Amino acid sequence: MNTKERLELSLRHCERIRHELLFSYGWISQEMIDEQWVENLDADELKKERVSAFCARFGKFQDYLSDKVLRLWLEAVGERVGTALENYSVAERAGILGIPSEQMIEVRTIRNRLTHEYIENAKSIPADVNAVIRMTPVLLTTLDKLVNHYATVVRNSSCHIHGAHCTGVGMPHGVL
Repeated sequence: MNTKERLELSLRHCERIRHELLFSYGWISQEMIDEQWVENLDADELKKERVSAFCARFGKFQDYLSDKVLRLWLEAVGERVGTALENYSVAERAGILGIPSEQMIEVRTIRNRLTHEYIENAKSIPADVNAVIRMTPVLLTTLDKLVNHYATVVRNSSCHIHGAHCTGVGMPHGVL
């Protein structure tokens, strides 16, 4: 399977993860989350389960989008895959990211806190959950841009992977 085929499959899979995330986002985005709200979770198992599901789905979506889809997209357009910050910077310059690349690193950090320190660090939960609620539309838009770029440019281009730039990808040479 070539890079473009793997990218297409990964985009489809990311769309499925998106659907799950949107289900949780629809509920949690209506909540007013503060320290009192978090303290009240112990008395409401359903709400606790829902916030846990949202955080897990956000983490899964962000992780897959960044670590799988974005890397394959970089390969498909002939760019070198580097560190997370380097990858985000290329995507930012190409107009794929809706926020600065440094902010994407911050989103990763928050995701890691929510995923790995949920119980131990209850004080940061309101700010972290509110941050990922605010960032969810940005990540969804990033996926939309990647899907659109794939559908309109990458699928029909003649990319030469492994260091050479793509021909016919719709980006002027050197933009990426």
